[in-house]
Amino acid sequence: MLAQDDNQVKRLQSIVGEIHDSPFMGVICVAGGGSEALAQLLTVPGASRTVIEALVPYHPGALADFLGGQPDQACSAKTARAMAMTAFQRAMKLEPDVEPGRLLGVGATAALATDRQRRGDNKVFVCVQSLSATREAALVLNETRTRGEEEALAARLVIDLLAEACGLPVDLAWQQSKVDGFSEHATPGLPAWQGLFTGERRSTHDQAAGPEVLFPGAFNPMHDGHRTMARLAETILGKPVTLEISAFNVDKPPLDYFDMAQRQAAIGAEYPLVFTRAPTFVEKSALFPGATFVIGVDTVKRIAEPRYYGDDMSACIAAIETIAERGNDFLVFGRQQDESFETLADVALPKALAVICHGVEEEMFRHDISSSELRGKTDS
Repeated sequence: MLAQDDNQVKRLQSIVGEIHDSPFMGVICVAGGGSEALAQLLTVPGASRTVIEALVPYHPGALADFLGGQPDQACSAKTARAMAMTAFQRAMKLEPDVEPGRLLGVGATAALATDRQRRGDNKVFVCVQSLSATREAALVLNETRTRGEEEALAARLVIDLLAEACGLPVDLAWQQSKVDGFSEHATPGLPAWQGLFTGERRSTHDQAAGPEVLFPGAFNPMHDGHRTMARLAETILGKPVTLEISAFNVDKPPLDYFDMAQRQAAIGAEYPLVFTRAPTFVEKSALFPGATFVIGVDTVKRIAEPRYYGDDMSACIAAIETIAERGNDFLVFGRQQDESFETLADVALPKALAVICHGVEEEMFRHDISSSELRGKTDS
């Protein structure tokens, strides 16, 4: 049993009091499990100094709405990180006059004891995003416990990880004696990455001249298709290729420092890599005027879809014309679509876009696997 004695209650209240006395404040988002932490934070005097906003997006649609896109899994370390980063961005929006280094975003998601059958162990994932680091911790609850006992553990992890992010001397090792699977990890944010999230920078590119050929993508993971596209683009254009990853996306949660470090490490020195906060090609063209964008045929079709412009075709054409006016164009590679391989020649585009697109013939390039398929193979 995990019934809390008076000493445990006093310890918890003391930690929460110290959190309230610290200079940090933030937005806390808890998707169900761990919500007891909100009550613990709010019942100790001084909560208004710490809690900017508390959210419980319990319904899958509510969580997707908060994140700006549907997560791959509701309960995962990645989702907790996305929640924390989104909460951190919201904290900066709600408190624009507070130094970003004092703001925090907390995300927690859990699969706890329930009245329906579920595969796998019960788990808790918590992340605290600050300007300096992405801190995450996970519990795998292998022992048989009541829902209330698991809720208490989840809440204690939220409080302790929050306290740690506030610079308090909290030792999370106590969890290891009570829970079979406990892990924690912190990924520091490089100064250039921090600048992206505060808005002080639009790109991590530091050279006076921008890249002449930019290959945007998620590169999650970087695969042979990407490498072949980059190599052929360099051959066709006679210029080096720079990879670009936007930390912010139109229909996906923002990246966190763990994501960024992982992708930077995977690409290594193979190609130059820049991170930006430019999710659309209009924004990319403002950052890198005159650059040729290396894209797939599926991407060029999205550029011409009015739904990305508020369902306004005139806004879509205006955006394309702006890209053209800035001297940008597109080198378009084909992609496998169901039973056929689709190239630029197979796609009907608005004239304003068609004139700045140059297709790569199927004879030069054909690669039939995507990053999402590779992730599926890895996860299975």
